Amino acid sequence: MKKISKLLVGILFSALVIAPSYAGEMSVTGGATATYSIGGDSSGSGKTLGISNELDFTASGELDNGFTWKYQVQLDNAAANNDDTRLEIGTDMGAIGLYITEGGMSKELHGVGAMGPGFDYHSPATFQTGYDVDGYGNIQYHSPADALPFGAQIKLGYVPDMNDTAQMSAKDANSNPASHSTGRNLTQINVTASPIDGLSLQADAAQTSNETGVAISTEEGVSANIGAKYTMGPVTVGYVEGGYQPAVESGEITYYENNFIGIQFDVNEAVSVSYNIDESNKVARNTVAAGATAGTTTEVEMEQKSIQIAYTTGGATIGVAQAEVSNSDYTEGSDENQTIISLAIAF
Repeated sequence: MKKISKLLVGILFSALVIAPSYAGEMSVTGGATATYSIGGDSSGSGKTLGISNELDFTASGELDNGFTWKYQVQLDNAAANNDDTRLEIGTDMGAIGLYITEGGMSKELHGVGAMGPGFDYHSPATFQTGYDVDGYGNIQYHSPADALPFGAQIKLGYVPDMNDTAQMSAKDANSNPASHSTGRNLTQINVTASPIDGLSLQADAAQTSNETGVAISTEEGVSANIGAKYTMGPVTVGYVEGGYQPAVESGEITYYENNFIGIQFDVNEAVSVSYNIDESNKVARNTVAAGATAGTTTEVEMEQKSIQIAYTTGGATIGVAQAEVSNSDYTEGSDENQTIISLAIAF
């Protein structure tokens, strides 16, 4: 872990020792989505109307030595002055990026869904899928595109301190970081490839570490995902299998085994339908009770089935999505459902 973090920092400073850049360009993109949602558990349901928005302010340019740069601020929360932020430097040897709650590397989503992949678009329940550097301030290295066989690309990410989750809108906002006694480092690797037309492969692995402090973990946290997506004509199929064991400081462990599958059919250029099945099995090993010779293990499998249909014309998408969840939030016997009618505008 230490070698990876030192490598990333070394490459970053090498890339930053450069001459001034040419004048850059500025662009603004984004979208707004209005939704009418009906959903709830078996005891009742509620209705809500909402509008979400996302604005990306992007500046980019080229340095006089051929390096490229890109700066982006994303505003998608009315309470945040400076939301997800990234600064990337592109070189012939790859790219270096600095990210604040950006730069996701986890590959638990297969990307199949008329309106969005499975539980990522909507879900009454919360799926536990593992670690991702985009929840923190992180630094990344990306290998050059098309430099490896089969269109493969490797990305390495490092989070110095998992305490740092707040937005930072000024250079000195983190001048007094949180105590590292409860903080951990996070290292993640991401690999993608396209060996043949229509097929994309993906994988990621992440691990926490706690180098200093009094709260040393007895079990470090780990997560991993591997999957594929294949498109043939109007049909696309995606599958992901993964596992997640959160870090613990003492006591017994809990881990999650996940399987996500989706199929999408594009009726024509405007209409798409999709069906997803998302399964997550929680395995909890309980502490040995007083007077007992062995502990107990409990398992609860949460399953969500969802269907989506979307109609796109110009920059607008009208969609309907419906999901049913059994053993919601890993609670035996708890069932929930949700229906969303939406209008999304991209600009």
